[in-house]
Amino acid sequence: MKSGPSSLRFWLIVFVLAAVVLLTLFVGESQLYDSDSYYHLAIARSMAESGIGDDLPWARFSLLRDGFGDKEFLFHALLVPFVALFEPVTGGQIFLSLLLAALFATLALHTRAFLGNWAVLVPFALCVTSTEVVWRWVRLRPESLSLLLLLWALWALARRRWVLLGALGATYALSYTAFHAFGGLCLLIFVATWWLRGRFEPAMVASPAIGIGVGLLIHPHFPHNVEVWTVQTFEFFRQKGILDVGTEIYPNTSDVLLMVNIGWLVALLVLARSAEPVGPRAEPGELAEREADAYAVAALAFSVLYLLMARFSLYAIPLITIWLTKELVRRGRRLGGSTFLPGGNVRVPLFAALGLSLLISTPEATRQWQRYAERMDPGPNNERIVDREAFSAALPDGATVAAPWQQTPIYMLWAPQARSLNVLDPIFMAVQDPERHELQRRVFAGLEADLPLAVALGLESRYLAVSAFVDHDRMRRRIGDDPRFSKRHENVNRLWEILPGRNDSFLLDWYLLPDDAAPASSTSDRSGWIPYPRHPTSIGRQLEGLIDLRRFEGGDRCRLLAHPLTAEGEARWWLELTPAGPGSAWLEAEPKVVMAGGIDAILGRGTVFPVDLVGGESLLTVRTCPQAATGANGFFISRVSPPHQESR
Repeated sequence: MKSGPSSLRFWLIVFVLAAVVLLTLFVGESQLYDSDSYYHLAIARSMAESGIGDDLPWARFSLLRDGFGDKEFLFHALLVPFVALFEPVTGGQIFLSLLLAALFATLALHTRAFLGNWAVLVPFALCVTSTEVVWRWVRLRPESLSLLLLLWALWALARRRWVLLGALGATYALSYTAFHAFGGLCLLIFVATWWLRGRFEPAMVASPAIGIGVGLLIHPHFPHNVEVWTVQTFEFFRQKGILDVGTEIYPNTSDVLLMVNIGWLVALLVLARSAEPVGPRAEPGELAEREADAYAVAALAFSVLYLLMARFSLYAIPLITIWLTKELVRRGRRLGGSTFLPGGNVRVPLFAALGLSLLISTPEATRQWQRYAERMDPGPNNERIVDREAFSAALPDGATVAAPWQQTPIYMLWAPQARSLNVLDPIFMAVQDPERHELQRRVFAGLEADLPLAVALGLESRYLAVSAFVDHDRMRRRIGDDPRFSKRHENVNRLWEILPGRNDSFLLDWYLLPDDAAPASSTSDRSGWIPYPRHPTSIGRQLEGLIDLRRFEGGDRCRLLAHPLTAEGEARWWLELTPAGPGSAWLEAEPKVVMAGGIDAILGRGTVFPVDLVGGESLLTVRTCPQAATGANGFFISRVSPPHQESR
């Protein structure tokens, strides 16, 4: 690739062309494609309004909370003018358009030596022939800036521009958390160059190492940025098998890999079969060789990573494309006007062969475009945006919200007054507060029977929020008939408030009977009865509803408990027994209900039965056994309104 006025002019032409296309595509949409995009907008807006902060108050139990260690500091700094001058979503769309335009122009420039001015079409062709890579490009994420910096780093490395390479290393360390990818790539190229070509160039390693070191040291959150890097680089991969992580960190199946990239693979074959010898090379022999070697190592490294994790398609596919053109230039070839068909000497026009790759890509590209349009659709009357505004209005300043980490970026932008649990990645909460991380996993999985107690005390949250698009059905069933929850908003996003003091319908004062005891009556000998340990805090006693046998020693087996009922005269009460596992109830040793199977302690799904009191004290006895699937052992029992027939 030549440098000079011609190259700069070409780069600017592609940049302007791509910017116009991308601005037309993105600007005017009411939202961004990826939820993490809102995190970056929220951080940039905070920097624009308050300067560089040293904490992340929106994620109360995250490693990022104190010290922050902004993983993408420079990316956010570049976003600041756009969110300051425009409404944040619009500013993000403009920034994404310009960032991708710079990336498109760089991709085109890097393939120009082989393709000539036709290289202008390369980034647009990739968007059609590899829907895998385009799904990464439409997200407002720092990975695109990472790729842009890596491309220029390879350009500088091949030309021995060591000062520029070091400066790019510092920029990379400030822009993206995986600075080891930059340094590691330079190290691999150094080893390959020394081994294959016999050229020992320590500056190839020293320059980026010094630059990365400088970038880390001048980061405004040093040394916390290094701690964050350590956790995301090592702890994440150690624990990813047990964490609720996104699908992008797992490999694609072979059929998906082929389906989303078939057109691109055909296009690569067409380019290779269309190359024809030329006379003198367009670039000096050594430079062409150095570029081909550098891109070969980069393409191979990221191809291996792509086979391990789908997210690396962003790097692998452009790098392989550039490497092919560089390798063909190294071999002294240029793009011809026709293509040899495999297995013979038959030629077809180049445009026809490339048209075939586009034709093959069309069905999958059309399907993915429809999927993109559906996900970007805000709904009738801009429903999703209106919903976010209403959701925000339902939350007071400083509201403590328990929400899944995947949704927190949306709440950071649309409801900045709220304070959630974690953001960006589950690992940041898992290493900072593993017990609370496990509790929030159980909460959103619907495994915590006494949900208000777990959320309010365990997660220190007054509100609970989830998206209607995510499956939290088991948890929502627990909320449905629980009087301690008050619905505050329900649409695309759902919000409940936990209200202490609304547990007076639950029977909470119980006694554990000895193992050999029978259902008790008011005349029973009460020696050896152990009082049920109520929650030790005042707020806990205002919230608890479940009789949890885990509070007793031996609570992992079937146990019998008794509760005194007092009435001034004759009265009929209606009670609902809702056990986790099998349960039975007696009044004064008279059987009232037998439940052979558990119902997961979900309120509203228990058995309602009457108890007739004659005045004075009567004794209610409940026997409960562990739930077979989970081992949970406990029950709710509460006073309820009489059935409709009884009330009439």
